[in-house]
Amino acid sequence: MEFENLRILLKNSALRDLPPEELDELARTVKSRVAGPDEVIFKEGDPPDAFYIISSGRVRIFVRHEDRIEREFRVFGPGEHFGQLALLTGETRTSSAMSVDESRLIVITREQFDRLLHDHPDLSRNFVREVRRWLLRDQKIIKQGAGAIIRASRVAWYDFVLVLAISVVLAITFNISNPNGIHFVPVRPDPAPSISAVAAMEDYRQGQTLIVDAMPGNFYQQRHIKGAVNMTMALFDFIYLMSFSEVDKDKEIVVYGNTISRPYDLEIADKLQLRGYRNVKVLDGGLQAWEANGYPVEKEASE
Repeated sequence: MEFENLRILLKNSALRDLPPEELDELARTVKSRVAGPDEVIFKEGDPPDAFYIISSGRVRIFVRHEDRIEREFRVFGPGEHFGQLALLTGETRTSSAMSVDESRLIVITREQFDRLLHDHPDLSRNFVREVRRWLLRDQKIIKQGAGAIIRASRVAWYDFVLVLAISVVLAITFNISNPNGIHFVPVRPDPAPSISAVAAMEDYRQGQTLIVDAMPGNFYQQRHIKGAVNMTMALFDFIYLMSFSEVDKDKEIVVYGNTISRPYDLEIADKLQLRGYRNVKVLDGGLQAWEANGYPVEKEASE
């Protein structure tokens, strides 16, 4: 069983890059569960108690409306995982999980999951990238379905209201969980000062600055400053909670990324200042100025 657990852990996209000794320890200590066909693994509203990886079988994630109509989000198969979002936010489950056929699951307890995030901060960034991919996929689905709005039934309108309500609840949850949450009455700080590419590179070489790419995820994947963290407006609260909440408020943060149509860098710089960061700067000339000086850039690895 320990060997089989290790094989599945090595196949899982979130955990396979952990140190070998950590994977060995997990393989020895994780619990296992066998779910029969159509067995409920957890229900919407349950407290988050575990993170699951599928050894065999399939598990579907869905929500059930009051009129007993279900909306299926996705179906996961061997090597894939589910159940992490509620553990990350600390809130109750926002969806239900049910086995499609007999499924064998690796069960990582909440205590084990919290320890992994604490000992390996890169895991948090992996989950952030995963949520970003989900959002991009869902945006495509929304665009594809836009032409059918006129023909939408009562159930479709209910779904729209449900999604909107869930979005509001999640936004409030992220806000409340952060002691430096967003002001309900907008307060605009003084504009962040600019910094030249040369000066930013000097601080970068000395490890004194944190670089933030404010562009949408597809631009970030094409190329970005080496080591930059992608923080978009859509995912600001989530990324802040996972990666920035413990960053020293006096640390230098250099933000870049704008287009002709939208100043993403200024928007993110404003939000960081509202969270109490006192040394936020905007890269003068953005990525173009950085590249013009021959400074390091990279592409995000294909997943």
